[in-house]
Amino acid sequence: MKPLISPDTMRACEARYFVQSGIPSITVMERAAEALARSIREILPKGASIAFACGTGGNGGDGTACARLLHKEYRCTIVQLRAPSTSDAVVNLNRARDCGVSILTQLSELPTVRPHVWVDALFGTGLSRAPAGDDDALIRRITEDHAHGAYVLSADIPSGLNGATGKAYAPCVVADRTVTFQYMKTGLALGDGLDVCGEIIVADVGFPDEFFHPMDAMLLEQMDIARTLSRRPRNIHKGDCGHLLIIAGSFGMTGAAMLCAMAALRSGAGLVTVACPVSIVPMLQTTVPQAMCVPLPEEEGAICRDALAKLREAFIGKDAIVVGCGLSRRTAPEILQTVLECGLPSVIDADALNLISLHPALAKLLRPHHILTPHPGEARRLPAPHNSEGETLPVPFDDAVNAAKVLSLHSATVLYKGAACAIAGESETYVSASGCCGMARGGSGDILSGIMGTLLAEPSDRSPALTAALASEIHGRAGELAQRKYGERGMNSRDIIEFLPQVFME
Repeated sequence: MKPLISPDTMRACEARYFVQSGIPSITVMERAAEALARSIREILPKGASIAFACGTGGNGGDGTACARLLHKEYRCTIVQLRAPSTSDAVVNLNRARDCGVSILTQLSELPTVRPHVWVDALFGTGLSRAPAGDDDALIRRITEDHAHGAYVLSADIPSGLNGATGKAYAPCVVADRTVTFQYMKTGLALGDGLDVCGEIIVADVGFPDEFFHPMDAMLLEQMDIARTLSRRPRNIHKGDCGHLLIIAGSFGMTGAAMLCAMAALRSGAGLVTVACPVSIVPMLQTTVPQAMCVPLPEEEGAICRDALAKLREAFIGKDAIVVGCGLSRRTAPEILQTVLECGLPSVIDADALNLISLHPALAKLLRPHHILTPHPGEARRLPAPHNSEGETLPVPFDDAVNAAKVLSLHSATVLYKGAACAIAGESETYVSASGCCGMARGGSGDILSGIMGTLLAEPSDRSPALTAALASEIHGRAGELAQRKYGERGMNSRDIIEFLPQVFME
């Protein structure tokens, strides 16, 4: 796992470090410039042309310092449209000028000949609005040159990307490589950050780890799947692998229950039982014969209140529950209430989340062993949590990490879905950024719930938050493999299940 830090946390920790260590900030700026220079030397032959787009703050200072370090090896030009606003940036611009580096201060001075490389050091991680004026025009020039073959390297973060949320403003630099300093910023692993950063290199600039805690989140990597999953012994039987109960499906949405059950079986569940409306049992028994079924009374195609007694019987001998996939909002709310009160670890997905939105009192039954899995639309419908004084807490829906943290104040574990998923538990936060655009299909979430339910059901000392994060990483990796075979348009959600065994074998 890699630590993720927000721009606000990074700035506060940097300030504490400089005060307590006595090391001047310009020393760290020089290390950042050296990291940029090393990266450029890896990709560019001597004598090539480099244009440095430098802003007014520390990010611009990194760029001007790098230009000074490289000017004897390459044809370097600094584009500095506004005067630097920090003392370190002023010093480094003057140093570059004294060394004879060419400095342009007007857009009109830009040559028509395109550089081999643009170093984007225009905006740092604190940007919270769209670039405007000359900055807008400069980013558009970088984008145009990029389209015609220029390589783009961003210092710390692509200019135009929000360093906290991963939102790309218009315009935004699209980098081939981003050299970020000391720690990955949360915005690099979220939202548009997955599309605009290119290859990400984390460069050590000498900050001691002890000054930079706690981190905002931990980013899962592919290798964490094998590291976190325990190897099963030869001497094992199905009862040792967990018995998952899936409460899902309604007339017209049988597929959701089917996909969830198939994913659970492909993820290692020893036993899977699907509790569903009696009318869809034949379809499930035909499509997923390895799963057992509990037929439940229904009204208008959805599980009704008369199913409560039979459902409580179904809890016996189960290790975990998934509830909500294709369930229908017509389902009796007492069904979800019974699940929340039974004490079993549970994945609360899809229409189970909508039932909480329709019946907010259900939120009072949530506990840390309940994993809520909302996408932003479902999250907006959920009741807002309250603090200890009873005040309503606003949820920052556009900031995945903090949205998950605030929603977890319902006393639940939360997996906030997106291109990257943010997962928050009682005292831990994760980001899972595996996946691909081909997974944007109906049914993908049902498959994620099946994987997660299986991991909850198996014997383990993992926390619910880590279990949810691990399930998300497995899900995303299987999606990547499916897209590799079928393409981003041709794949469908069921193809994800095909590649689950390969993920577990990697």
